[in-house]
Amino acid sequence: MPMMLRIALACASGFAGLGAIALVLMPGSQAGERAMLIAAVAMLLAAILLNTVWDVIRSTRQGVAAAVFSAGAPPPAPVDGPAQDPVQGEVARVIDLLRNHAEANAQFSTVLDRARGELQQSLKAEEVRIIISYLMIENDRMRARTSNLQANLEQSQRQIERLKTNLATAEEQGMSDPLTGLKNRRSFDILLASQVAAARASAQPLSLIIADIDHFKAINDRYGHPTGDEVLKWFGRVLSGNVKGRDTVARYGGEEFAVILPATPLESASKVAGQIKAQLETQFWQKPDAPNTMLRVTASFGVAQLAAGEGTSGLISRADGRLYAAKSAGRNRVAA
Repeated sequence: MPMMLRIALACASGFAGLGAIALVLMPGSQAGERAMLIAAVAMLLAAILLNTVWDVIRSTRQGVAAAVFSAGAPPPAPVDGPAQDPVQGEVARVIDLLRNHAEANAQFSTVLDRARGELQQSLKAEEVRIIISYLMIENDRMRARTSNLQANLEQSQRQIERLKTNLATAEEQGMSDPLTGLKNRRSFDILLASQVAAARASAQPLSLIIADIDHFKAINDRYGHPTGDEVLKWFGRVLSGNVKGRDTVARYGGEEFAVILPATPLESASKVAGQIKAQLETQFWQKPDAPNTMLRVTASFGVAQLAAGEGTSGLISRADGRLYAAKSAGRNRVAA
C-alpha cells in the first residue's frame, strides 16, 4: 500500500474516531447524529480492516520471499562489518516483523475492548448495536489470530535455533579433519590468510611450522593402515600439547601437519619445533591392542617467518622448502 494512501487512511480513521467520541460525549448536539455516528464507526471499521488486510498480505509476501531466499537465492552483496549468515538474518527479520505485527494487534484489541465498553454504556440505537457487535466479533477473531500467530512464532523460533545448532555443527565438521580432530586443510588456508592479514595490520611476527612424520609409508606397509591412522592421531595430540591457546594445529595433508604461530618470531617457533622433536625422541608409540608393539616415531620440521610483503603462498613455500632441507639432511631435525 503506498505511503500516502496509508497516511490518508490514518487521518480518515482518526477523524472518524474523534467524531464518534464527540457524538457519544455530547448526545443531541447535532441533527441526524445517529446517521453520523453510524457513518463514523463504519469509516473507522473500514480503515482498520483495510490496514489489517494489507499488513497480513505484506507479512505473507515477506515470509515467502525469505523461504525462496533460503532455498537457494544468491546472498546479498557484503557490507562493512562482520559477515552474517543471510538465511539466518532474513528469517530473523521476518520473525521480528511478524512479532511486531502481533504486538500491534494485541494493542488494537485492547483499544477496541475499551471502546466497546464505553459505547455500550452510552448508545442504545439498534443500528449502532449491530455495528458494535460486528466490531466485537472482529475483535475476538483478531485476538484469536494474534494468539495463533504468537504460538507459531515461538515454534518457528525453536526450529531456527535447532537449525542454527545443526549448521554450526556441520560447519565445524566441515572445517575439521575427521581422523585427528584437528583443523583440516580448508580451515588451515582460511586461518592462515586471516593471521597473515592480522600480522600485517599489527606489524607482529607470524611463523609457520610444517612437520612430516619420518618414514610413515614404512609404518603403513609393515603394520597396516589402521596402525598408521593411530600414529597420525597420536602425533596430532603431541603437536597440540606443545602449543599455546592462540596457536593452531592442522592436518596439512597425509602425514604432514602444520602449526600456525601468531605473534611468534622465527627463533621462538624453532624452539617449539625443537621441543616437539625432543619429545618424540624420548617417547614410544604403543599400539592400543598390542602393548608390546612399540614404535619410535620421529618427524622433520620446516620453520619460516612471514617476510615483508609476503602472502600465504610465499610463507607456505618457504616453510615447505625448509622441511625438504630437513629431510634431505637426514630427517628427524628442524630446519629454519
